[in-house]
Amino acid sequence: PDVFPPVSRADAKGTIREIVLPKGLDLDRPKRTRTSFTAEQLYRLELEFQRCQYVVGRERTELARQLNLSETQVKTWFQNRRTKQKKDQSRDSEKRSSATSESFATCNILRLLEQGRLLSVPAPPSLLSPTSDPIPGPAGNS
Repeated sequence: PDVFPPVSRADAKGTIREIVLPKGLDLDRPKRTRTSFTAEQLYRLELEFQRCQYVVGRERTELARQLNLSETQVKTWFQNRRTKQKKDQSRDSEKRSSATSESFATCNILRLLEQGRLLSVPAPPSLLSPTSDPIPGPAGNS
């Protein structure tokens, strides 16, 4: 057979799942080290990304050759960069939406204050004053 015996694992919800690992998977081999890009490589990759977010074919081959990287490294960098951009845009739009709703609320309160339509709320009775009765009792309370 081309697979290891199945391995049973519990997922986050506690459900037992069987994982079948392919025979060719070498679990003992060391992980590939993370690529450390030079400042020049990053500058050039960012420049290309600003020009076009997708680099394919001959363009990718040429960029990889010029930067002394593999095409896979270039492809992966662009994938990661698009993901980062999407995440940043999502975060920015959430901030704008939150700031916009806060500024609308502030504007509405200011408008009501200007129009004199915002009712003043009476101050709660002092907790230190022994004579105050914050919760009136039944009628005839004297």
